[in-house]
Amino acid sequence: MRMKFLIATLAAAVFTVQGALAQIKIGYTNIEMILAYMPETQQMNKDLQIYAGKLDKAMQVEENYFQLKMDEYTALSKQNKLTPAEDENRQRELMKLDSTLRQKQAVQEQQVMAMQQELIAPTLDKLQKAIDEISKAEGYTYVLNQSTSTGVSTILFGPESDNLTEKILTKLGVPIPKEMQDAKATPPGQ
Repeated sequence: MRMKFLIATLAAAVFTVQGALAQIKIGYTNIEMILAYMPETQQMNKDLQIYAGKLDKAMQVEENYFQLKMDEYTALSKQNKLTPAEDENRQRELMKLDSTLRQKQAVQEQQVMAMQQELIAPTLDKLQKAIDEISKAEGYTYVLNQSTSTGVSTILFGPESDNLTEKILTKLGVPIPKEMQDAKATPPGQ
């Protein structure tokens, strides 16, 4: 009697797990590729380059001043026109200028990163909305990103029917990139 109960319990557990797995639908997409082709991203990159260029021009003035002071010190030092006290003072001044310059460069990098985050936020929201709408309409439980930001694929195998990249591009009004069209036209292994 116990054996029949154990078998019945085990069978019920197997059917429950199978039923739960049948309800899960997983799709995938390549977010980085989609972002690369979105016009908003391309405009953001142009705007970011302009912003970074303005910051670079301001930083160039500081770098030129530092280089001028360095050249002046080097020339005076080679000609032995500095007393030990003057030499020490100029070295200290150069170290302070260098430190200040490095701090300003770090701040500039942070400013560019902050601007990038600010500019990309609406595009990411638009992309997420498209993913959400397609996922709900087609009954996907999960949608995974196909690759990391470094381009390394994290999905090694998956049915092409669960690749939502083309559907997302279409939903966003972005033309399907030529390499995606070529990949469909070329049979695997050729």
